Amino acid sequence: MSNDVLEAAPPAHSIPHRHPDGREVLATAKGILIASRGYGDAEAFEELLDVSRHHHVSVMRAAKSLVELATRRQPCPSVTTPAPSYALEFTEWTTLLAR
Repeated sequence: MSNDVLEAAPPAHSIPHRHPDGREVLATAKGILIASRGYGDAEAFEELLDVSRHHHVSVMRAAKSLVELATRRQPCPSVTTPAPSYALEFTEWTTLLAR
């Protein structure tokens, strides 16, 4: 292998940041619940559904909120939310993640 191939790779700082798609966000949120509560996959999804129904948001918005809360990140710029991220820190999860 020549050095030309290695030198052709773009520097890490020039690679654009990719935002996770919906499946990845949902899988991450379920993973957080599975690890935190000891749920199975179906139970984790059921909790996401329950929270979304209780707070009148989509299941995807509930999942994004959980991931943001767990990682203490601001929402991705591509995600438009009517309220700031902190407004979606549902009590079901703030106590879960406070442990």
